[in-house]
Amino acid sequence: MTNYQAIDAISATEIAAAKAGLRRSVIAARDALPSATRTADAARCFAHLIGCAEFENASSVLSYMSFGSEIDTRGVFEALLRGGKRLLLPRICRGGDKDDNKDDNKDDNKDDNKDNDKGDDAHAPIPKLTLHHVTSHEDLAPGVWGIDEPRAGCPQVRLDEIDFALVPGVAFDRSAHRLGYGKGYYDRLLANRVTRCGDGGRAPLVVAAIAYDCQLVDHVPVTANDQMIDLLITPTIQIHFKP
Repeated sequence: MTNYQAIDAISATEIAAAKAGLRRSVIAARDALPSATRTADAARCFAHLIGCAEFENASSVLSYMSFGSEIDTRGVFEALLRGGKRLLLPRICRGGDKDDNKDDNKDDNKDDNKDNDKGDDAHAPIPKLTLHHVTSHEDLAPGVWGIDEPRAGCPQVRLDEIDFALVPGVAFDRSAHRLGYGKGYYDRLLANRVTRCGDGGRAPLVVAAIAYDCQLVDHVPVTANDQMIDLLITPTIQIHFKP
């Protein structure tokens, strides 16, 4: 190992440790929110979301089914079913044809355990998110942790067919950085974004997140692989990161 490689390894280790620490502290703060606060904050975020121009102008919207102490996204799901927009939800696919479960592990201890499982099969295909069109509750089925996801028969849709993507996350900062749950599913998905300017006049994909105010932090540690968001909505503030 060269000196430069050693420095990079130390840096990567420090960033991973900083991410893990921030993840634990923000999840703890989110878990501690009173139920009434969660309900009220979810309603405010939902109102801000459906009222923003980027969401209103989108014909195809990627959302997700919330879990644990995340802001409840069931209202988004219901609104999209009623509103005539094409609704997409993620499904984890392992090995290209076997489906696991939702994006990142929502339980911090489970997430650490899953990271430790990487040595079981170093050559196993990297799990990825596939996106599927759903039209009703009947299109959903519980996954391993009880998180609803599209059934295997739901039509698959490419990322470049989507106008607006609502993504989960643990922490966000004012520089458009997002901290996920540590598995990298959305970072791998969003790395495939393409600039669609000039593509028949179609606007670029807008990547948004809704979060409690306690999830907005001063600084999110990032690496080159971490993907940024375009819009952050909390109960008290909306930040547009693109002009």
